[in-house]
Amino acid sequence: MSASSLSQRLTTTVAKELLVGITGIILVLFIIGHLAGNLLIFVGPEAFNLYAEKLADLGPLLWVARIGLIAAAIAHISTAILLARLNRIARPDRYAHIAYMGKKSMATRTMIFSGIAILAFLFLHLYDFTFPEKAGPASVVAGENLGLYGLVWNTFSNPLHSLIYIIAVSAVGLHLSHAISSVVVTLGVLSDKATDKMDIIGKVIGLVIALGFAAIPIYVLVHTYIIGVEA
Repeated sequence: MSASSLSQRLTTTVAKELLVGITGIILVLFIIGHLAGNLLIFVGPEAFNLYAEKLADLGPLLWVARIGLIAAAIAHISTAILLARLNRIARPDRYAHIAYMGKKSMATRTMIFSGIAILAFLFLHLYDFTFPEKAGPASVVAGENLGLYGLVWNTFSNPLHSLIYIIAVSAVGLHLSHAISSVVVTLGVLSDKATDKMDIIGKVIGLVIALGFAAIPIYVLVHTYIIGVEA
């Protein structure tokens, strides 16, 4: 391989890794913000529905944001898959920061699969909570229409649906546990020593996010089948 072709190849690879890093940051920030809003379900129907109404008031801007997030997710996953394939083909040409990926944790080995699972879950999430009628029968709890809160409550009252959701958010947490530190490595903003600390921070953040999302269906199931209070 000539020096010029090698240089071009490395430049292209760096551009792809930067795309993965930037789209990763966008998705991480969205997930954290989305979790913060979802946790309002513990406050009650009024607070949770008010949060949903404020989002709905954004009108077309909300759909621009949704489409942008889906595009970011598709770009992130497809580019990551392409990079993994290129790295397997040209192992001798890897450069320093890719060597960090050699620490093969479970999160590292399953990055592609958990990323695909997250994308599939994103579409399922839209199907469950974005497209359905928020004031229809599916939102009625104990004879009262509770809007989106009621829709979420009734959806998670189904143990199978809750199980699927918990598995999906576990994939989110697993993915993030490595993705956060991987992003800062890709962007080259930390020293090697700081990167090791960021790896631990990433695992903690991934665990907190997974537990935070999983707490919602667990809360609904406990109240529905154990405590006996529906909402």
